[in-house]
Amino acid sequence: MGADQVCRQLQQGRNANHGLGQAVFYGKKIAAMSLPPDMHEKLRHNVNFWSVMYLMLGCTAFLGWGASAKFSAGSLTSSLSTDATNLAGMSGVILGSIFIVSTTLIAGVAVSIAIGWKLGLVCTATIPVVLTCGLVRLKILGEMARYHAQREYHNILEAQRQKSVVSTLKSSALYAASQSANFLCIALAFWYGGSLIIHEGYSMVQFFIAYAAIVVGAFSAGAIFSFAPDMSKSRQGAQDIKTLLDRPVNIDARQETGELLTNMEGSLELRNIYFRYPNRPERVVISGLSLSIQPGQYTGLVGASGCGKSTIIALLERFFDPEAGQTLVDGKDISRLNLKSYRSHLALVIQEPTLYQGTIRENITLGTNDEDGSEEKIIKACKDANIYDFISSLPDGFSTVIGARGGMLSGGQQQQIAIARALLRDPRILLLDEATSALDSESEKVVQDALNAAAQGRTTVAVAHRISTVQKADCIYVLHEGNIVEQGTQLESMELGGRYFELVKL
Repeated sequence: MGADQVCRQLQQGRNANHGLGQAVFYGKKIAAMSLPPDMHEKLRHNVNFWSVMYLMLGCTAFLGWGASAKFSAGSLTSSLSTDATNLAGMSGVILGSIFIVSTTLIAGVAVSIAIGWKLGLVCTATIPVVLTCGLVRLKILGEMARYHAQREYHNILEAQRQKSVVSTLKSSALYAASQSANFLCIALAFWYGGSLIIHEGYSMVQFFIAYAAIVVGAFSAGAIFSFAPDMSKSRQGAQDIKTLLDRPVNIDARQETGELLTNMEGSLELRNIYFRYPNRPERVVISGLSLSIQPGQYTGLVGASGCGKSTIIALLERFFDPEAGQTLVDGKDISRLNLKSYRSHLALVIQEPTLYQGTIRENITLGTNDEDGSEEKIIKACKDANIYDFISSLPDGFSTVIGARGGMLSGGQQQQIAIARALLRDPRILLLDEATSALDSESEKVVQDALNAAAQGRTTVAVAHRISTVQKADCIYVLHEGNIVEQGTQLESMELGGRYFELVKL
């Protein structure tokens, strides 16, 4: 058993023991306060005794928490090897918890003062102590975690251990004090409550309502500070999102400017293109590339990783504009076209299909117009994608929920759903970016058959990781270091005995 597991078990046992101690003291306290009026002497004695026991429990907690605040080797290793998961800072659960705790505490103060105002005021006075204790614990734990996270593990571990002893003891003492102060508040409430029962004629009902409404509620309110890191992360996240949204956009699909493209033949041309990604300006990705694709032609792009294949797809989609050169469709520069109108004639199928929690129908019709989502068109798109028989075999058919990111489907089925979604748009240009590279051989064959059927009558540009994707292409372009070094059909490219031949051998 690791040291960190031992520490966790000891801490759990200590918490359980404190819980049992509180239960015993609480029961004895109630029994003492339940004595009849003619036994006030014994009542006073017993109440004082059990109040001292609560004080003793606070001292025990001080010592116990002080010892547990030191980091073990196991917890240090765990801290060094794992990162904390960023939580949703201001999620509905956290906001709801803060609201519930706050309203409960406010209502508790009101009820307590209404039932027994003297005890209510005394208990209310302990709220800042409890809340401060919660804040102190959170701050100390955060500082200690940050401090230990910055330590080098191998060379200076022993030196750091010696240096940190004093600061750790100070932090442990403060943390233990904040942990045990809660018991002091309980002791105060019971001591003063006992005095009110004896001298002011308070009833047991008044005492326990006033006590429970505030002190117990204050302990819950102390948990609000545990949400502070999430709120901080949420605030930073909101600032990052605002910065992102405020960033100027050169290519904005929401703009209504540009020439509307109602019809498209589907010819494509890249003319003397030069391109570098904005975040890597030192590296030229495409250098003087030119290619031409005729309407209805199936064109394959092959080459080693980083040669610019996927960049060409991004330029055709106009995710980026080239530094120099032109991207033309039907002889028109796409930078002068209305972007939304232009993209309505395109469909993209990528290596990792983007599916969402929901039904098969919802994922297929995502992003289409109402008139495109008719039952007949959906069925035809699924048949062309070779997925209709599978969907029909499911008990719920198109209403089948596929889980987050399509997790209930196989990789091939996810890709076929993405193909059906693309075909439902009835695109004039179909772009395939390594659409089968992540599939096994059996799934690849099924998806490739679907892609071959989908390409009929459309201009298709396919980035190929596997040569089988472009075997039947009308023209294959072989790229190397951002330019075209070979082109031709499968047979012509093989006869050249060049780069394409080497790729086929690999």
